Amino acid sequence: MKAVSYIFFLLSSFVWADIVSTEAWNKKSPENRSDLISIQKRLNLLLPEVQKALVSIEAGDGAGSGIIVSEDGLVLSAAHVIGNTGKKMRVRLPNGKSAPAITLGGSEISDAGMLKITQKGPWPYIDIAAKNKSEIGNWCFGLGHPGGFDEKRGIVVRIGRIIAKKNETMQTDSRLLGGDSGGPLFNFDGKLIAIHSRVSQKPDQNFHVPIEAFHANWAFFKEKPLVTYETMQEGGFFGVSCEETESGIMIREVYEGTAAEKAGMSINDILLEVNNEPLDSREEFIILISSLEPGQEANILYQRNGSQSAVKVKLGVRPEDD
Repeated sequence: MKAVSYIFFLLSSFVWADIVSTEAWNKKSPENRSDLISIQKRLNLLLPEVQKALVSIEAGDGAGSGIIVSEDGLVLSAAHVIGNTGKKMRVRLPNGKSAPAITLGGSEISDAGMLKITQKGPWPYIDIAAKNKSEIGNWCFGLGHPGGFDEKRGIVVRIGRIIAKKNETMQTDSRLLGGDSGGPLFNFDGKLIAIHSRVSQKPDQNFHVPIEAFHANWAFFKEKPLVTYETMQEGGFFGVSCEETESGIMIREVYEGTAAEKAGMSINDILLEVNNEPLDSREEFIILISSLEPGQEANILYQRNGSQSAVKVKLGVRPEDD
């Protein structure tokens, strides 16, 4: 009986040791060589599946990257890669296969963009992470085609950590290069958590579009034209500066002489809905307001000191320097 107990103890120890090693990427930093090997093994396990859906996006005026997120060929990328809505492009898979695509919508606020492969699938695709599944300190890895598709070189992989996340931006030390824009950033569950956006020469100045920006505006991005700063200028203006907080979308400033001031909005009010549309992000609020015309009315539901109130306002004109 003692021998059986001892064998069980040894087996349990091996199993526990394996569990600990496979969770090395959840630690604040690798503690030993075993942790580094564990992280490497995890990455090697995930790469064969996620890289199948990576595409190089090709157009006459440049190239970028993207990732397929549905069997029928919906691709997520960056707004500055797609340029505008209705633009014909081509996407190239890792095996060199090329297919036609057309750009859909997105937003220059977050730099989120969508396009659709027009050739019939099925296409390889990856899973998107749920909202708020990534946070500062998490390990991540990015894929892309820096400099464009290169069959001999193949896909370039970079590993790093999330070092900041606020409003429509995620910052990591997962290095980006020209041509990576629009490519995917994954967590160590193999889920898409962001899209590459702004490239910098500094190793810790890599900016991405959090997947939350897509979640909050999914239908709008698929069905409506790309939101640009130019089109926003023509839309309605409420008159507040706001920020995403743990409590919700909080007003940080109310501009003088605007619809917001006339409606009695105050600093620290929490914005909840616009025209019965629940708000998930600061960007969604800006898009909903700017999609209306100056002079149109908007119903705003907000929270102040724990109590909800609603106000109907007539939107103004966006200032030229806003």
